[in-house]
Amino acid sequence: MKPKAIVGLLLVCLFEFAALSQPAPQFIQLTSAQLWQRLEFCITNVPAATNPFDPDQIRLDATFTLPSGKTMTVPAFWFQDYQRGLSDGYEYLTAVGLPQWRLRFTPPESGAYSVSLAIQTNNQSDGSPVVTNFNVPIGTPPADSGYVQVATNRQYFQTSDGQALRLIGMNCGWPGGRGTYDYDDWFPAMQAAGMNFGRILTTPWSFGLETDSNSLNHYRLDHAWQLDYVFQQAEQHHLRLALCIEFHLMLQPIPDIWGPDNYWQSNPYNATNGGPCANQDAFFTNTVARTIFEKRLRYLIARYGYSPGLMSWEFFSEVDNEYQWLNPADVAVWHGIVGNWMHTNDAFGHLVTTSLTGGSDRPEIWTLPQLDYANYHCYGEAFPATRLNAVAQSFHQNYHKPVLIEEYGTSSLSWNRTNDPYLRGFRQGLWGGAVGGSAGTAMSWWYENIHNENDYPVYSALGRVLNRTGWGNGIWTNINLQTSGSPPTTVGDLVPGGQPFNVVLTPGGVWGVQPTGRLAVPSTQSAVYAGTSLNSFVQGAWQPTLQAPFALNAWFTNSARLVLHLNSVSVSANLTVRLDGTSIYTTNLPNMDGLNQVNNEYNLDIPLNIPPGKHLIEITNTANGWIYLDWVRLEQVLPSTYAGNWQPAPEAIGLRGPRESLLYVVAPWVSFSGSSTNAVLPLQHGQSLVLTHWPPGKYLADWYDPLTGTNAGSTQAVTTNGSLTLPLPDFSEDLAGVVHPPATLAALGMGPASTFQFRLDSETGGNYLIQKSSDLLTWLDLGWVSNSTGTLSMSDSVAGAASPAFYRAVQSW
Repeated sequence: MKPKAIVGLLLVCLFEFAALSQPAPQFIQLTSAQLWQRLEFCITNVPAATNPFDPDQIRLDATFTLPSGKTMTVPAFWFQDYQRGLSDGYEYLTAVGLPQWRLRFTPPESGAYSVSLAIQTNNQSDGSPVVTNFNVPIGTPPADSGYVQVATNRQYFQTSDGQALRLIGMNCGWPGGRGTYDYDDWFPAMQAAGMNFGRILTTPWSFGLETDSNSLNHYRLDHAWQLDYVFQQAEQHHLRLALCIEFHLMLQPIPDIWGPDNYWQSNPYNATNGGPCANQDAFFTNTVARTIFEKRLRYLIARYGYSPGLMSWEFFSEVDNEYQWLNPADVAVWHGIVGNWMHTNDAFGHLVTTSLTGGSDRPEIWTLPQLDYANYHCYGEAFPATRLNAVAQSFHQNYHKPVLIEEYGTSSLSWNRTNDPYLRGFRQGLWGGAVGGSAGTAMSWWYENIHNENDYPVYSALGRVLNRTGWGNGIWTNINLQTSGSPPTTVGDLVPGGQPFNVVLTPGGVWGVQPTGRLAVPSTQSAVYAGTSLNSFVQGAWQPTLQAPFALNAWFTNSARLVLHLNSVSVSANLTVRLDGTSIYTTNLPNMDGLNQVNNEYNLDIPLNIPPGKHLIEITNTANGWIYLDWVRLEQVLPSTYAGNWQPAPEAIGLRGPRESLLYVVAPWVSFSGSSTNAVLPLQHGQSLVLTHWPPGKYLADWYDPLTGTNAGSTQAVTTNGSLTLPLPDFSEDLAGVVHPPATLAALGMGPASTFQFRLDSETGGNYLIQKSSDLLTWLDLGWVSNSTGTLSMSDSVAGAASPAFYRAVQSW
């Protein structure tokens, strides 16, 4: 035998001996196999790898064969256990044991399963597949079992067992210094309030796996363990979480108003840190960067994909906040490619989405079929309920997918309790999301404030009213309501003996909105319309399609002033103020920081004297860029009427469902931020709503106080010529209503053994709930009856209450 052949034979023998001496990989089952419960394995005797996070070096893929014959392939992941503790109010983690491979799965069926584990090293198969088996006993799945899906109505969500999932919740993005201990407090409180949704963000300071400068494809296992804990707590408290994977500040190269948030400098994808991206846009165009990002997605699927508590993968938080560094078309293409990858590789089938900055709507993003639902972030927008109703209806019409009001606040800068001391704006957002047609309530960003103030009863009240209805089941259409229209843009006559007042007008701050730009100011209450009539961005010649007037009409007395609060400007800005067509002030405003950002670079009051009389004030930008005004204050204004003595009607929104309909009503002048700081509001008496294009019949409306969820009365009305005029009970702030379709419950009298007999005459199908009350306000549920017309009997423990006024049938789910 030749020497080369001898050497080759020896090498083959050595390799075979090494393979025989290496113990075969082994499954160690760590949890019991239960229906819709986390099943976890430790996998031992796995070949070593320099980087266990890189599937090109080593990958473990487990194929589960279900009792039904369906197969699901799930990757394993590299894991380090930790023990947590608190010291001086801060969480610390201590590593426990050695790192190891883990595999997670949630059995969706009862019966016998098999698992086949395939291992590759350096993209080559490493040995034969390893097989194990387990059995899931027959059991009753939890009521909210299954992963979240888009419902067939394309408006709402449902669980995989077909049950409607109406989202009530808030953000819970990252903890404070107490780390995961914060969620020990937050999640039980959320569950107790009837909430079922939260949103988690991975950031450099919390939960980020690949955010440190040296972490490219080398993940933070301590942060991953904390995220494990959060998901396990969410499962325990029946919460669904949206997990935001990338934070827009990771692409920001300069500090902003929040501080040194220029995380692009430490981004591991940045070429200066050894990454593949020469600039921020390369993150979206560089195929190497995308491949590395997809490796992180694979790890996330392996570690958290098992969880029914994971509602959706959200690729980015407010990605268009960084569009001055990015090409929007590149961002959209990236979302389509990575969305396809996620849908292909996530065996659990979680929803996929992303998010944009406050007030932003970008068709190139939301028309992507790879994104299962849209998100809208709403901050400081006037008339929250009607605004969110308009947003939801627009998104449904344009994109034919659910929309979630994923972030909400009366201000983007703070909880804003000073300007919303009675939480009217907060409450209007919650109800505006739910009854406006989005997939749930508006999700407040200010979760720590809500928890610290114990504002959870507002959520409990909403759930008490809506969760007993069919909200989210079937198709829900927007209700057409007769309104008083927009207020006139000019004032009328002076109010005799009226005292001068000062008023602060806060324009809407959303880029791209084109309001009328004209506002009459007859009273302090007119400030409520500033947010919809005016825009803080005073545009110049570079944005001709966005240019709008900024015109104010009012009566003034002696010593009157106009005060403008200037926040920021872009390149090229010139502020000019005209009074009745004549310029009274003009100044060039240099861009002092060289940035095109609203970042309080000026923070300057500009006061101007106004002579007595009725005047038209116009604020313009005669240069090319934009000027951003936080607010405008008018001083020494005289009370007057609106032109034509116009008066506002209650603001209302509503949805008509397959059975009942839902309404939310806000008293005149009370929509945020009108009258938001007034402790006492006038009683609204004798008000009504007119619902147009309404089916014929007699309808019953139950009214509730949205603050407490208690019954506020019941009213009835009959459709006339396609319109239903519903009387409203007396109220001061807002009302929630449930309108029931026609049904007649006639009392036939008492039968034997205190059995009360009824005749149910129903004009529509469905089931009916029989209710009894002694005061027509607090109704007691007696039971369900079928939709067939006929005679039925109900036992009644209160003898002598044989009057139709004490009983009713309401159609529901």
